[in-house]
Amino acid sequence: MSTCPFCKSEVAQMKIGHLDLRMCPKCFSVFFPCDQTTALRGDLPDKSRELWYNALLAKNVADPDMTGACCIDHGEPLVDGKIPDYGYEGKVTTCCKMFHLPPSMVLRILKRTIDSPFQKPASSGKHHFFFIRAIDSLVSKLFGEKQPDEDPLDAIPYNIHLKKFFE
Repeated sequence: MSTCPFCKSEVAQMKIGHLDLRMCPKCFSVFFPCDQTTALRGDLPDKSRELWYNALLAKNVADPDMTGACCIDHGEPLVDGKIPDYGYEGKVTTCCKMFHLPPSMVLRILKRTIDSPFQKPASSGKHHFFFIRAIDSLVSKLFGEKQPDEDPLDAIPYNIHLKKFFE
């Protein structure tokens, strides 16, 4: 286990697809490698990111004191700079390429990804097996059921990995 460089609590580690995410259950700061920016959007469906965003808003979390914060992995001091891939001002590493995101920055990044979805909308098809979707569609037509507006599978990553932090 590693320790949050902001509030000194133990962080939880989770693997969501290709995303190696660490989250502090106390201050809700998030840590993951900068080269996994696309995994945040590609492996965490829009609905899961939206649920995460709404949970952070509902908690009304404040940023921890970041004075004297160091890299979660190497202990090197964080410096003021531009957050890689996003260009926002924040605390960045000099020793490696690791995001150290306080809750306000997580909210900002989640909002940005929700407002400009990376994945195709449900109407243009999901990444599920075509055969299963075709049979489901046929059965729904036979029984007069309407297809849901949202794919319930999109909430699974949030429900499995992130929901426990907000309850």
